[in-house]
Formats: sequence, structure tokens, C-alpha cells
Amino acid sequence: MRIDEQTLTNQATSSRAAESQRIQVDTAETSSGGSPASVDRVDLSGLTGRISQTMQAMARQSAQRVGQLQKDFQAGRYQPDARQIAGAMARS
Repeated sequence: MRIDEQTLTNQATSSRAAESQRIQVDTAETSSGGSPASVDRVDLSGLTGRISQTMQAMARQSAQRVGQLQKDFQAGRYQPDARQIAGAMARS
């Protein structure tokens, strides 16, 4: 199973844009007649909920991948590519 980082980035970017627009609208509404104490408002519950859902989905995918690798290893089908491993070690 492969995680497409571009899709996750696009989802996060679009949700941040929506949150930003909502904050701007809320601020504009309160600044027209509200008191100075009510002008600043931030609502992060929607954003944090989406982040939580994304992290849970990624954890499930990771667990599934680890389970599949474990089965492949136990069955003798796991054949790691030594060049990929060496490249990853050199990059880190």
C-alpha cells in the first residue's frame, strides 16, 4: 500500500485555506459592530479533527503494510533491495 504525499499535502492545503477564509469571515463580522474583546477568534476544532482522521488513516495503512511485510518475511517471500536500503541509509 502506498501513501501519496501529494494528495495529503493538497488536502491539508485546501483545508487550511478553508479555515483561513472562515476566520477572515468571522473576524469581518465581529469587527463591524463587536467590542474589541470579541474581534479575535480562532476555531481549530474542524482542522484538528481532520488532522486526527488523517493520522489515524495513516496509522492503519502503516499497520497493514507492516503486517503484510511480516507475513512475507515469515513465508520467505520478502526480498529487500540492497541498493534501496543503502541509498536510504546514505540519505539519512
